[in-house]
Amino acid sequence: MQKNEEQSQAYLELDHPRQPEAQHLYTKKGLFRFPFSRTVKNFIDLRNINAELRVTNWSFSPYRVKMIMAEMSAWKQNYLPLDLSGLTVLDVGAGEGETAKFFLDHGAAKIICIESSRDAYQQLARNSVAHPKVSAIHKRFSLSDLCLSHDFLKCDIEGYEEELLEVKLSFPAVVEVHGLQLRDKFKRAGWRIANHDNINDCGCTCYAYWLC
Repeated sequence: MQKNEEQSQAYLELDHPRQPEAQHLYTKKGLFRFPFSRTVKNFIDLRNINAELRVTNWSFSPYRVKMIMAEMSAWKQNYLPLDLSGLTVLDVGAGEGETAKFFLDHGAAKIICIESSRDAYQQLARNSVAHPKVSAIHKRFSLSDLCLSHDFLKCDIEGYEEELLEVKLSFPAVVEVHGLQLRDKFKRAGWRIANHDNINDCGCTCYAYWLC
């Protein structure tokens, strides 16, 4: 219960002037950890990612570039429960657009991004200008956002995903669920639960799937 409360507080405190402060908050509370060391291979991987981003006209802060590097394998494992070719994705908790890029790279036709953090949204907005298939909305998630026309939902909002339990979705969804209590609630509500290796230090993060 305490861990879940800390995660929710971390999400609340993301909407402040400096992204490094949010990163420090995650690191301090042990909620976020990048599992890579300073090796030659990682340096080469990071250089290749930066080169690819320049070619494809995406722009991310160093923090997000490291996130892409650290989490790409997890995204492939957890965020592609179905073929996204030609689909519109509602990306809740979109960050700077890193998962929007991921979904476009895997065939999605359009990404509707919702992000509450002011700093992350500023970069997300720039990426949406450079990529017309991406639209950016600066707000906290609410159930009314589900009325936006889309085919697939991805949600990662640090505990606030509990709101989804109030509705029965008519479209496929994958939700990153934070905390054991929320995991059990999603399971009782009929969501398929999958626990995979991920960056959460205590193993309290899992993925919940609906209609996929």
